[in-house]
Amino acid sequence: MATHFCKYHPEIKANWHCDGCNIDFCHQCIDSDAVEQAACPICGEMMMSQGISLIPPLWNRISQFFLYPLHLQPLLLILTLVAVNFIASANMLGFLVQMLVFIIFTKYAYVVMISIARGRMKPEKIHWVMFSEDLEIPFKLLFVIFCYGLFNTLVQNNVSETGFNLSLLLSSFLFPASIMLLASSRHFFRAINPFAIAKLIKTVGLSYIILFVFLGLLIIGLLAAHKLLFASIPAYLFVSAALLVVMYFVLVMFSMMGYVLYQFHHQLGYVDDVVGDAESATDKNEHGIDILLQEGKYAEAVNRLAEAVEQNPNNFSQRERLHRILSSIGDKKGLQTYSADYIVRLLLSGKPSEAIRVYMECHKLVPDFKLQGAKHRYEMARLLVGSGQSRAALSLLNDLHRDYPSYEGIPSAYLLVARIMFEYFSHEDKARKILEYLMQKYPNHPAREKIQSYLGMLNSISSHQAPG
Repeated sequence: MATHFCKYHPEIKANWHCDGCNIDFCHQCIDSDAVEQAACPICGEMMMSQGISLIPPLWNRISQFFLYPLHLQPLLLILTLVAVNFIASANMLGFLVQMLVFIIFTKYAYVVMISIARGRMKPEKIHWVMFSEDLEIPFKLLFVIFCYGLFNTLVQNNVSETGFNLSLLLSSFLFPASIMLLASSRHFFRAINPFAIAKLIKTVGLSYIILFVFLGLLIIGLLAAHKLLFASIPAYLFVSAALLVVMYFVLVMFSMMGYVLYQFHHQLGYVDDVVGDAESATDKNEHGIDILLQEGKYAEAVNRLAEAVEQNPNNFSQRERLHRILSSIGDKKGLQTYSADYIVRLLLSGKPSEAIRVYMECHKLVPDFKLQGAKHRYEMARLLVGSGQSRAALSLLNDLHRDYPSYEGIPSAYLLVARIMFEYFSHEDKARKILEYLMQKYPNHPAREKIQSYLGMLNSISSHQAPG
């Protein structure tokens, strides 16, 4: 079958084809985590998957696994546990403390595997719940190790050395699957169930073999590091240094196994356990909007983006994009609905320059553009005056007393109108009429003193200009 590439990402192989639109899409275009079916971002018809995986394979992320234990949270935990082990080694209760260190670290390694298996590629903050839940996991892991050890001991006692070596190789190959089953199911018997182990290996396929090879290389590296430490550092530091290296390599191994679980979570039946990546979902939604815009389906793009804004009202990047689309297509109703709300949120978020910019873009397209809320209209008008947009400020405050007759800030707002009339347009008579109206209508308002003072200034100017 010929390989098809995405229409909108030509460098990426297409995993979906819409027969109705005759368009090929890749995973970046589709706002869906479905394995077999997804809706076309243009017409909405269901499309069948071509079977190309969205998740990068294990070998493409090797460097990230080696860096994982070096993040702040796991590194601090490792260093703390090594320090505790070093201090406790000279104590009578040293063995008990070392067992506690083993339990805590094993539990954390389990948490790391589960976290990555759910799609979280960065370490989570360490908190008490990580260690207070599923405390039986380290002991179940010990039992799994015991079962493998018992199996190999029985083989050693009953067959030849060659058979024993084959047994060790088989156990090494199956053991990662047991750990993955224990982590994903938390059931001890499932972790040692040959049928469950075989099913997991068959499902993962080539990736499991590659995982096994990488784990083998890590063990070889661990042994080499152990020999190097033994030959190069003082004896009293050897145990702590060796423990540090072991913890590092174990976290790398567990993160690899967790990623394989994540890579095949659909096929292994762990879909409900995987937490979606909000950022990735946002990106897919953005790509869907890009597609609609490229296809000239502006109304559909606006509706899609408006839905996203309503679901996440504080996402300013989406609001900005919606505003720009509405402005480009001259959607006056949409500007009044969504851009007006965007401006108010910019004001409340302390972004006055952005609010002025968006307002003026709307005002140019809709001369009688208004904001909802008398207080917001007054605040926006003050900002507009300060930025030299006095005419736009007058338009915004026009009929404020009719739209919001109970607004207590009307005298202050109309004092601003009078100032604009006089200072920017030299309409002294109109400014005086507004001030006299305010003095009569609001005799007890706190702004009366300012109104009276400004009116007195106008009268003083008039008297000096009057002919002698």
